[in-house]
Amino acid sequence: MLRPSLRRRSGAGAIVLAIGATTLFGGAGTAHATHGPSGELTSSDGTHTLVTGDGVGIGSADYTITDAAWSPDGSRAVFVTGYGDIATIGDSMEVYPIAEAQTDVTRATPEWVGDGSTVVWAAKEAGSPWRIEGSVSAVGFDVVRRSPDDGNHYSEPDTNGSSRLVVQRQAADSAGNAVGTPEIGFLDGSTYTRIATDAASPTISADGSKVAFVRGEQIWVRGTAAGAAEVQVTIGGTAKADPVLNADGKTVAFAQGGTTVGTAPTTAGAPVTTIPYLPGVPDYRPAKKDRVVRLAGSDRYGTASAISQSHWASHSNASDPRAKATVAVLSRSDTFADALGGSALAAAKNGPLLMTPTTTLAPAVATELTRVLKPGSTVYLLGSAAGALSTTVENQVRSLGFTPVRLAGTDRYATSIAIANAIDPTPDKVLAATGANFPDALAAGAAAGAQNLPGKGTSAVVILTKDSTLTPATLSYFDALPASTEIYGIGLWGDIATRPYGGIPVSGSTRYETALYVAYAFFGGYQHIGVATGANWPDALAGGALMGSLDAPLILAPGTAGQVGDEIWYLGEEMAGSVHTGLVFGSAAVMNDVQRNGLGFHISGPAGYTPVTNATDVLRTTDGTSTATARASAPRDGADVAAAVKAGKERLAER
Repeated sequence: MLRPSLRRRSGAGAIVLAIGATTLFGGAGTAHATHGPSGELTSSDGTHTLVTGDGVGIGSADYTITDAAWSPDGSRAVFVTGYGDIATIGDSMEVYPIAEAQTDVTRATPEWVGDGSTVVWAAKEAGSPWRIEGSVSAVGFDVVRRSPDDGNHYSEPDTNGSSRLVVQRQAADSAGNAVGTPEIGFLDGSTYTRIATDAASPTISADGSKVAFVRGEQIWVRGTAAGAAEVQVTIGGTAKADPVLNADGKTVAFAQGGTTVGTAPTTAGAPVTTIPYLPGVPDYRPAKKDRVVRLAGSDRYGTASAISQSHWASHSNASDPRAKATVAVLSRSDTFADALGGSALAAAKNGPLLMTPTTTLAPAVATELTRVLKPGSTVYLLGSAAGALSTTVENQVRSLGFTPVRLAGTDRYATSIAIANAIDPTPDKVLAATGANFPDALAAGAAAGAQNLPGKGTSAVVILTKDSTLTPATLSYFDALPASTEIYGIGLWGDIATRPYGGIPVSGSTRYETALYVAYAFFGGYQHIGVATGANWPDALAGGALMGSLDAPLILAPGTAGQVGDEIWYLGEEMAGSVHTGLVFGSAAVMNDVQRNGLGFHISGPAGYTPVTNATDVLRTTDGTSTATARASAPRDGADVAAAVKAGKERLAER
């Protein structure tokens, strides 16, 4: 945990967010780009106050907070604590860690990358040049180097919505001191491309078309294209520093003499407007609306179809931007017994999970299968013909032109093994949860499914326990696993059942807490949060398959309660910086508007959120800079998972 432990400071008052104007070298300090529509201009003067447009500040009185930058939706600011940790804070004054301090390492100028899934910052050890580091924007993930190890200083990172990273570069001597003239350029992977010389403290516009920077204590602007003209915006007066472009790139704000903030149009010799009530370092807080999508039908078949349609493309439409399904998973609709491993299978095999009565194929399901799958595609049937999905269902699937593949065992426990073997006979991770009830396995299904996504380099399955015991077939399964397989006990019974195999517990005191700890343990930097009722299973089953495909967690809520579930509050607020879409599975009869609205409130920034029903554009980010590359190393090992759960429990205990 950070020092002091990071927790809710509701009694601290709306006052403190200190953002220091850290000068690295070259005569300039921090610079931040806005990722979305610009809201209010804020500033900080290096004390404990972030001043907003109405003169009010936010923060935590327990921290000196420097170099803060707003998330893409303006919900949270990332900053460096006085101890050197990277953490975030929002209007509620809740402080959450991302990366703990490293001994003898100085950090500065953190920035959200692209969609907010990762964060970058500058770091320096004595005797070494500054470097750019980054991490998934959640606590406990590896810190990775993002700049070349070529003997130069790399500092002042800034990004925009398209994830383009602009940095300051300067030569270093053998002692790690800055020498020569600074310059600015793009950093694409390990490739650096110069933009301008004799330039420092770059900031990039939201559309990536221009950068502002400091030269000779004045503000300059130029286009990012090769050979673009350079324009000196400010002329004379006090020294200028810390530029930030507004969303459309037509206005630049900057510090003046360390005492006031000025703004100017991004044109040559533009007049400067001084804003006396904004001292210190400026930043535009984005005002980008988030959204909450309810996915629901008139029954469980319709809800599962709506969930499928939100993400998976119509196979006959080549221009459909949604993801292309290659399979579908079909489960019985009357009980969860054979279906609990289905969410992980659907995500692993790249398709939706649908459900039907045991004796016939529901018309809505037949329609969705023919929409989403090419003829000849595989449809996995979960459970035996005698006890789960009949041969009539199998034949109806075949008559639609698909290839049914049945995954079944003698009971639900053996069926979960058959499903697991279809994913990977020798998985890297096994998530074990009781098959005598549904909540723990539903959360586990989304987590296991997400581990199988391309780029993760790992595989995971869900295995059902008979509460605290293992059936003979399950015992044999565990005995045959490779020694390298990590085993996780999800929920109390999963924990007890897997202890003889060294299972790592991921368990809370309730089904709701367990799902929350699964989210803490296996996910980070995600753009979606899925919520389903904890009182029933069909909506969460289909929703969990979608969440696995989105690489995002499924949590449970008291769907008809008169106040929002605590877990929505905890996770939504902590991850608001990267989350732009909340997903609510099921109609208002099972997940009421109290839960939906609470989710929207906790994930959104100053612009709020838009409620939507049955959207068809719920897509996983595949941007190679911010997500696929930076998150490819996101899967945690057993020690990381245990630490994440422990830290999560500590945070909850302090609320």
